[in-house]
Amino acid sequence: MIDTKRTIPADQADAGSVLAEDVRDRSGRLLLSAGIPLKDKHLRVLKTWGVTQVAIWQEAPASATDSTLPSREAPPPIDETAYQQAEAVMLNAFRHCDLQQSVMQTLFDLATRRLASSIQLKGHS
Repeated sequence: MIDTKRTIPADQADAGSVLAEDVRDRSGRLLLSAGIPLKDKHLRVLKTWGVTQVAIWQEAPASATDSTLPSREAPPPIDETAYQQAEAVMLNAFRHCDLQQSVMQTLFDLATRRLASSIQLKGHS
């Protein structure tokens, strides 16, 4: 299932629905923040302030041809030359970072692999 944003009339919103966008009154004052699950008291606030529409997240089945889903295929192997070029660039970009820290090392590795993959693709074009 994939969450999709859907705008509905405020009086059709149910308790438990999650707001996809901030809800504001006519003057722009924030009434409810995006991301909160609606409760009965929130539904009363919407009615009291005259809110007519709300955007909520709604689960929608993922289609087999959905191009927004990430590919499940393994990425092609990266050749050594592209990796070395990417590593040289990333060492400069990360020169002020402590690569002994596992978080920084992970970011460095991911950035290097991503750049190497781009270099390799451009080389094959």
